[in-house]
Parts: sequence; C-alpha cells; structure tokens
Amino acid sequence: MANVFISFLGTNDYLSCTYYRDNFEEKDVRFVQEATIKYCCSDWDGDDRIVIFTTREAKIKNWLDNGHIDRNTDKTKQCIGLKNCIDNLSLNSQVQQIDIPDGHDEDEIWKIFKIVYDQLHSSDKVIFDITHAFRSIPMLAIVLLNYAKVLKNVSLAGIYYGAFEVLGTYHQVSKQPLEKRRVPILDLTTFDQLMEWSFAVDRFLEAGDAKAISGLAKKAVAPVLKESKGRHRAAAAVKYVADALDNYTKTLATCRGLEITSSVQKLKKELEKSKDVDLVKPLHPLFEHINKQVGFYKGDIIRDGIQAAKWCLEHNLIQQGFTILQEILITKFIIRTSGDPTDKNQRSIAASAISICQQNIPEDKWTGVAGRFPEITKQYNTLYKKEVNLVEVLDGLTELRNDLNHAGFREQPMKSDVFASKLGQLIDKAENSFGLDLPDKTIPAHKS
Repeated sequence: MANVFISFLGTNDYLSCTYYRDNFEEKDVRFVQEATIKYCCSDWDGDDRIVIFTTREAKIKNWLDNGHIDRNTDKTKQCIGLKNCIDNLSLNSQVQQIDIPDGHDEDEIWKIFKIVYDQLHSSDKVIFDITHAFRSIPMLAIVLLNYAKVLKNVSLAGIYYGAFEVLGTYHQVSKQPLEKRRVPILDLTTFDQLMEWSFAVDRFLEAGDAKAISGLAKKAVAPVLKESKGRHRAAAAVKYVADALDNYTKTLATCRGLEITSSVQKLKKELEKSKDVDLVKPLHPLFEHINKQVGFYKGDIIRDGIQAAKWCLEHNLIQQGFTILQEILITKFIIRTSGDPTDKNQRSIAASAISICQQNIPEDKWTGVAGRFPEITKQYNTLYKKEVNLVEVLDGLTELRNDLNHAGFREQPMKSDVFASKLGQLIDKAENSFGLDLPDKTIPAHKS
C-alpha cells in the first residue's frame, strides 16, 4: 500500500500567493500543488508517488521553466516550472509527470480516464488536488476514484482545492501586494464521503444490507470515541445505532426467527436515544427512514415475523422471506397448542400435519413423526381445519420454499421471476387471515 498525490496542471500564468490551511502556510508560491504537496507529502518515502498530469501546452507553460511570455515586454518570462519547484522540496517520494490529451471530446476524456486509472495501484491511498483541473476533469476524477475503490481497493485520503477566487479576479489580485494574497486550501473530502454515504444508503434501502452504513458510521465516529475514551454522547449514539442496525439486518439475512423481536426492540431503543444528539449529517434522514420502517414492529413474535417477511420481500431477500414466513406461521400454531416452538419434534409434527389436513390423510396412513405422536398431530389437524386460509398459505409456502432450497433441481422448477410476486401474495393472504387474532400466549424474545 502506497500514498499517491495526483493533480492536473493548467496553462495559466499563475500568480505567487501564500496558501494556508489550519496552522500551515506556504509563502510566495505560484503553484498550489507546491503548497499541498508540502502540506500532505513531506513525510512520504520512496514507495510513495507524486503524479502530475499535464496536457502538452501545460507541460510547456508550467511544468517546465520559463513557459510564459511577459505581456509587457513580449519576451520570455523567467519563472520556475512546477517540476523544479517540487524538486526543490527535496522529498523522498517519487515524482512523475504524465502526458494526457486536452479532453476536447468524449474519446479524449475516456483516454484521460484510462491514463489516470492505470497510474493507480492496488490499495493506494490517494490525495487529489483539483485546483487547476480543467473543464470536466474534477468530476471525471471523482468518478474514476470511486471506480478504483471498487476494482483496485484504493482509498481517498483527501481532496484539496486552493480557493484563489476568494481574492478576486486575476487582474485584481495582480495589483495586490504579495502579503495580501492569502489563499485558503479547502478540504473537500467530505463530498466524496457523502458519495460513499449515498452508495451505502442505496445499498441498504434496496437490499437491506447495513454493512456499508455500519462501517461508515463507525469510521466517522471512531476518532471522536478514541479521543473521548468512549464518552462522546453523539459518537457513542451513532456507534450503538450502527451496531443495532447491523445486527437487525443480519438477523433477517440469516433467518434468526427467535431474535427478530429482540433485535428490532434494540434498534428502536437506540434510534430513540439518538433523536436528540448531534449526529453525522447524512445519518439524520437515514435514521428517520429506518425509524419509520421499524415502527411496524409491535413486539409480538408472530406479527413481527410477518413484518420481517415483508421487509425481506421489499429488500429482495426472497428466500429469507419464504423461510421466515413459513416458520413463523408454524410457530403460531405451536404456541396455540401450548407446545415449545424450539422443539424439533413439535415443528416436524406441525409441518407434517399441514399435508395431512390438506389431503385428508386418514390416521392409519400417518407416517414418521406424525404417526409416532398421533394425539399431538390431531391437535394440529383440528386447529388447521379452523384456519383453512392460513393452512393454504403454509401449503403454498412449502412447495415454493422446497424449490428454492433445492436450487431448482427439480423436474419442473419455478422461473426465478415469479418468486417475489408469489411471496407477496402469500404475505397478503397471511395478513388477511391473521386479522386481529393474536396468539393466546407469546414466547419471550430470544436474548442474544
């Protein structure tokens, strides 16, 4: 893993200024890159790289010495180019100048994309100075860096911009004394972080996967928690919500039926505690959205299970939705018989009794666990005959779930595009059949 500083050099005849950020300042420099390199790269070693991209014109005018014409004398202006300015910093890191096309059309823009991308190596930590990047280059570079994050595992350590325009126009600044030409170096890294948050939120909303959000949230608050030794209230709130959200989504992704209610209650509790604290900005609307979604959970294992199946359907966790819905409805009937929902035999009998009820199989034909425990089987049979609609749901779930669990290796497998609609129909039918008929008793939420 190496550090890489990348920047694009323009063609203007830049004015000398003092560039500053926080307690750092670099006086009397023409190129902002000289300042940002000194600010960011002073302690880099020989494995690290400083890469400056230039068009042919920019190379002549600003990378090399004496590239401009004095407007007053029409003679070559004596000025040091960026190459020698960087060399004079006596850095240990490598310095490279890379030629790029002007970017006048789409073909040239794609060529720039490839040239820059090829300069990034696996796991590089990138610092990007966008000050003199022209036309579409800043946007192109941000897209490129996010592309490289995925394919080359690079990370963005900083985006910097020398805000020369705060001083006025070039003509106005040229008339100012050097001591008044103070240009702030802005850190724009948060905009890339916002893009990462956007991707993470989209991943969560579409797929119910909170891994990226959890990772970003913990990354954002880790320095604060470390400095405060865990006592920073807002940072701690973000971490606890991130942990609870990650646990909730993993609970559904792995079909942990006994933990659904407890994981939801924990998440709701942490979201409530976070309402009156100053959070990382992107988290405010996200937490509000999550709070609305988990508001449908009421603390009852059966209703929460059906809601979890709906969550799975909405987030394309189709196989999990089938599994949770079937197992939660079986659990409902086991509770109604005062049985133990975690008992393997009880669950087998309850499942077998579905076919017995649907096919009117006589008692002398009962096999397996149903035949070994006929009295319990009769209890389920009696219940099932009273709740025909729910039994039809369970029967439909069995066939579809078997198809999924066996990966379609059957004589007539279902087409992949029908499972979601079938699950939605079965959830609707279960809810309509369920009505206000809560179980007579519930089992305590599982404590993880």
